[in-house]
Amino acid sequence: MFILETQDYAYFASGWGAKKAIRKLEWFGDSEHERIVYALWFSISDFTKFAERVKKDRERKAAHTIRVAATGGGALRLQKEIEEMLGAELVIVEELKALASGWRVDAESLADSEGSVEYPALVCNVGTGVSLVSVGATRGVYERVSGSGIGGATFWGLVQRLTQFASFSDAVVIAEQSGDPGKADTLVGDIYGVETSKAIGMPADLVAGFLGKLGADDATDADVVAALLRMVTNNLGQLAVFQARLMGVSEVWFTGGFVQSASETTEGSAGRIVRQAVTRAVSFWSAGAIRARFPPDALLLGALGAVAVSLEPLASQSAAGA
Repeated sequence: MFILETQDYAYFASGWGAKKAIRKLEWFGDSEHERIVYALWFSISDFTKFAERVKKDRERKAAHTIRVAATGGGALRLQKEIEEMLGAELVIVEELKALASGWRVDAESLADSEGSVEYPALVCNVGTGVSLVSVGATRGVYERVSGSGIGGATFWGLVQRLTQFASFSDAVVIAEQSGDPGKADTLVGDIYGVETSKAIGMPADLVAGFLGKLGADDATDADVVAALLRMVTNNLGQLAVFQARLMGVSEVWFTGGFVQSASETTEGSAGRIVRQAVTRAVSFWSAGAIRARFPPDALLLGALGAVAVSLEPLASQSAAGA
C-alpha cells in the first residue's frame, strides 16, 4: 500500500482498490490544517506492475529520488528490490510502532466525531498471528503486552487443508450463508442432551469441544469453515477480554488483515462477517462489559503510521524553528 501525491491518484488508482482520507497534519506540528491522503492497495503479486507504473511516471516527470515509508515483513524482505524497482529510498518503520502510530492517527480522527478515545488503548492486531498492543496517552508510547500464534494463518491454513475453498472471501461468505458450526463442533447438548443441559444450567448449544464432530459424514465444507471461524474468533475474544481486564479498559480495538478485509472491495462482506464474529466473542467473554471497536480506515493503519513516524524528524525541526 502506498500513500500518493494528489496529482498521481487517478494515474495509479486504475485497476486497484483506492481510497481518499482526510487527516490532520499534527505530525508536522500543525494541528490546524488537514490534508487529503490518497491511498491504494493491491496484492504483493501486483507489485511489479505497480513499480512499472511508478517508473513510467517518474520518467515522465524527470523526478528526483523519492522516500518511501514502509513497514511489515515484506518491506524488510524485499527492501533492496523495492528500492531498485522504484528508484526510491526505503524508510522502514518497525511494524508495531507503525501500527500504534497509525491507530492513533485514525482513532483520533474518529474521536472528533464520536467522542474521546480511552487511554491506555488496547489494540489487537490480527494478521498471521495475534499481537495485543497497549498504546499510551503520550505519542510514541506503546508496548506489546500479549499475543498468540492462533490467528489469520491458522484459520486460512485449516480451511485450505480441510475444505475445497480456494478463496478466503468465498469461504467466509458461504459459511455465513449456509454453514452450521454445530455440525462440526461438539456441543453441550451432544453430551448431556437438551433437557439435561437445561437442568445443569448450561445452554445446549454451548461449545464443549471445537471440531469435535469433524469426522461426521454430514458436515459440509461450509459447516467446517463456520466452526473454524467460531473457534478462532472465540479464542481471539477470550484473549482480548482477559487482557482488557488486566489493563482495566472497557474497549478493544481490532485491526489487521484477518478482521479488517477491504471494506470497499469484494472482500468487504467477508470482513463484515469476521468483525461480527469477533464482536460476539468479546461480548460473550465479557458478559457485554467490554466493547469491540474497529478503526474506520484500518487498511491504512500501517501506511499512515509508517508515514507519520518517518516524518517525526521533520516535525521536530519544524517545532524547533517555530
